[in-house]
Amino acid sequence: MGSLQDQLLKAGLTTEHKAKVAKTEKRKAQKKKKKKGATSDQSDLQKHIEQTKLEQQRKAEELNQAKQAELKEREQVARVKQILEHHNQDEIRGEVTFNFTYDNKVKELDVNEQTKQSLSKGRLAICVLEGKFYVLQDEPARKIAEVDEKYIVFHVADDTVESDEDDPYAGYEIPDDLTW
Repeated sequence: MGSLQDQLLKAGLTTEHKAKVAKTEKRKAQKKKKKKGATSDQSDLQKHIEQTKLEQQRKAEELNQAKQAELKEREQVARVKQILEHHNQDEIRGEVTFNFTYDNKVKELDVNEQTKQSLSKGRLAICVLEGKFYVLQDEPARKIAEVDEKYIVFHVADDTVESDEDDPYAGYEIPDDLTW
């Protein structure tokens, strides 16, 4: 038994020309189906391209954030440097040694007696930038502390700190001439 097309030809219900046309249309329809399948592959390709674009955009945003953070750090250092250079006390040099700790090491600074008293009472502060020590008044030191505390090496807090009531040495004051 032959195909339906062969049976229709034998019965005379169709011609060979119509059979050929029907066969080519069937083949074209099958090719279109294959192309539609290929378009689904293109949609997968589109998804892959979109994913790649999203990843690239995410990486670009991370790089941008890193650059912004680095720029902010540089601005902070520049601001601190400007404050330090503008408000540095140059007339503090003297023959009295003032000791303070920096990076778990005792450092010395040769100052005059008045500067030593001001440092111990909190009117002056010692700051550091790039390994160099600066002596500043209280107000500029507070501005630097607002930017970042790491630049402040030595600054005595206000004496308004509440004392412990149970402290047995509360009545004894530390002498001003005590050096260590």
